[in-house]
Parts: sequence; structure tokens; C-alpha cells
Amino acid sequence: MVPRRLVFTAFLLLVTAGADAHGDKQALEHPPDFDTRVLARVNDAVITGRDFHRAFDALGADQQLMVRRNLTKFLETLVQREVLYQAALRAGLDRDPDVIARLADIRRALLSQELLRREQAAATKATPPDASRRYYDAHREEFTSKERISVSHILVETREKADAIVARLRGGADFAALAQEVSRDDASRDRGGRIPVVYRGQMSRELEAAAFALTPGQLSGVVQDGDGYHVLVLHSHVSAAPTPFESVRASIERKVAATQLDQHFKDLIATLERQADIEMNERALGDVR
Repeated sequence: MVPRRLVFTAFLLLVTAGADAHGDKQALEHPPDFDTRVLARVNDAVITGRDFHRAFDALGADQQLMVRRNLTKFLETLVQREVLYQAALRAGLDRDPDVIARLADIRRALLSQELLRREQAAATKATPPDASRRYYDAHREEFTSKERISVSHILVETREKADAIVARLRGGADFAALAQEVSRDDASRDRGGRIPVVYRGQMSRELEAAAFALTPGQLSGVVQDGDGYHVLVLHSHVSAAPTPFESVRASIERKVAATQLDQHFKDLIATLERQADIEMNERALGDVR
């Protein structure tokens, strides 16, 4: 069992951190009058449903899930937060210069984040409904699977050996067993010479030309390149093909939205900077390490 003190600490951190994390957050379901309900009193202060609602909305998705399992504990934590807040006021912490400065920083950050949040919402609404389709049509190569083959090969150092291997294979010898016996290619020998996937541009020009010209099951003749003499057999050949739009629609929508939002924020910052009177003294940082 988790000690009560640790549970209290965990819940307290939730409501004091103001996580506001991204994720699949779900709104708190409640009756229409919930926001006006008085859920607790701490001296002269009240905690309303609106306070509860706002604190819940500030949590991340995982934190919200934990709170849903024990709403009463969450309310207790809000009470404990209020108790601590009132104690801090009695101690005069609201008049501490460092606290005042930190509160100003928090206010500045919160207002900046809220502006960006609203700009994000506006930018999302402004995204044309056909933006994803237009991106797909303009970047067809990005959504086209590459031509590929699956092949096995045997590499030897002389043409005489390669010719002998071709003769044995045409006489019925097993390709994989022969590759394990004589091939000099350490990368594929133990797999019977098998190279599961090969795209254009991954083999030497000589090997590529020979391999991609074969039909499945066909044995090549001897192919020479800079590594030696090869004998190939093709297992499969898959042509390049476009990926259907609906299969990639969701990922394109995310990419387009992120790209447009990034550009929107850059434009916003650039506009605000042009409108502001800004001076930077970089030399003042010269002796800072």
C-alpha cells in the first residue's frame, strides 16, 4: 500500500504544478450547476465546482486519469492547497520581493502561452479543408513505395568458379546450400546468400542491372563487378506504387497542421518584433560562462 503521505504529495504536486500537458485529455463530465456548487470551505474562502473544474483542466491526460479514480482525494488536495496558500499569506510571502518577481514571471509566461494557444486555435481553423490532398498531390514521390527486389547471390573470386557454380545450379544443386559452402560474401553466406530487400542504388551498377532484369525464380549468368563474380537468383520483384491517400491522410493532416502552425508562429513573432522597439546588448554576455 502506498503511504498516505506519498499519495498526498503526489496529488498536491498535480494541482500546484499546473501541468497543462498535451495528450488525449477528456473534459470533466458534470451537471449544469456544478460550477456554482460550493464543494468546500476553508475559513472565509470557498472552493467551487468552477475551481475544481479549472484545476482538473490544467492537468495532463495521464494525471486526469489518476484523478478520475479518486475525485474526493482531488478535492481534499484542493483544500490542502488552500490551507497552504492561506498560511503563506499569513507568513507575508506575498510581500517577499523574490516571490513577487517569480509571480511576475509566471504571469508573463501564462499570458504568452495563452496568446499562443489562441493563435494556434485560429491557425487550425484557417487551414483549408483540402490542404492535405493538395500536399499529397504535390509530393507524390513521398508517398510512393520504392521498387524493390528480394534476391540471393553467391560471390566467388574467379570466373571459372562462377561458371562451375552456374553449371551445378542448373544441374539441380540447392542454391542456399551452395552459397553457404562457397560464397565469399560474409554478410549473406550464413543466410544461404539471401538478401531480403534490395532497392535501386544499393548494389553495384552491374549487379543492379542483372538482378532487376530477372524474373522471380530465374537464375542469372555470371555477373562481374568490383567485388568479384556473382551468381544470382531472384525471389520477388515489387514495382514502385503510390500509397493510397486515405492510408496516409491522418499523418499528412498532422504534418500540414504542424508546418502551418510553425510558420504562423514565426510570422507572428516577426510581426511583433517589427512593431516593438528592441535593443540587445550582446556584449553584456561576453564574460558570462
